[in-house]
This record gives sequence, C-alpha cells and structure tokens, in this order.
Amino acid sequence: MPRTATAVLAALPVLLAVATAAEAGRRHDGAHAASRAKPVKDCTRLNARYGYYGNPWCTAAEQERWDRWEARRLSGRR
Repeated sequence: MPRTATAVLAALPVLLAVATAAEAGRRHDGAHAASRAKPVKDCTRLNARYGYYGNPWCTAAEQERWDRWEARRLSGRR
C-alpha cells in the first residue's frame, strides 16, 4: 500500500505538467489563428504618380498588419 501511494504522489507532478503544457499549446494556437485572420480594414497600398506606396486612410499599425497578412497570403504560408 505505501508503494502505491508513493507512485501516485510521484506521478502527480508529471500529470500536472502535461496538462499545463497542453493548455498553453491551445492558448498559443488561438493567438496564431487570430493573427492569420484577414484584417478588418483593407489597407491595400496605393501607387501615386511619383511613387507613393501607402494608404492615407490607414494608421501605421493597420498598414503593418495588412502587409504581414498579404505577405503570408502571397507566399502560401498560412
């Protein structure tokens, strides 16, 4: 009987570590899924007469998010 209790107590930290790692992995996948989703605002860059490449209706953060999404889409990496 004491051996069984020792084995259970020894296995408990391992089981907790596995469960914690699995939960962290699920949260990590959710963060990646959100970053892979198409941005809400279309910030396609515009080309003007003298080489302006940007979108005046988007902030810098919106433009960067759109550019990263577009690069992943064009490279085939999703």
